[in-house]
Amino acid sequence: MRRSAVALAVLAAATAAALGACNTGGSYAPTARAEGTVDRGETNGRMFDFVSNKPDGDDWQIRIRDSSMWAAYASGTDETQLGTVSLDAKETRKVWKLIDELDIGGRKKGKKDEDEGYVQLRLREPGGDEGHDLISIFVSRSTEDEAILDLGAYLQKLVTKYHKKEADF
Repeated sequence: MRRSAVALAVLAAATAAALGACNTGGSYAPTARAEGTVDRGETNGRMFDFVSNKPDGDDWQIRIRDSSMWAAYASGTDETQLGTVSLDAKETRKVWKLIDELDIGGRKKGKKDEDEGYVQLRLREPGGDEGHDLISIFVSRSTEDEAILDLGAYLQKLVTKYHKKEADF
């Protein structure tokens, strides 16, 4: 019985010492750093822009960067920024698969179709002399290219889901 009392006393003393060593008040190191010395990390990742220009002057802009999607709409002089949302993993995989299926780098540059309207597709890939390669093409809004139509339909679905606005591009 005496042994268990000694063991209990040792355990109590160890617990008291451990609790006494804890600092529950917390303290924070000062964070005053000069601007410009903060390393913000790599920002030159993949990016895709989808810009639809209608003949009446309306346009939609959608930018995909990793799993972020930013959207805006303009009609005449009125511009509505719909903001940025985070796509879930399944949506991110699907949108990038559709973008990759376009093979933007393997397409002709195209031209702006002022009569029917046009879509500008711009892909930025890491690499190149400036740290990235920027490929931009133009496609008429009257295209029958299934890859472009599939991507457009999926982007419309995402805009409706996240921004509760019907995207007409």
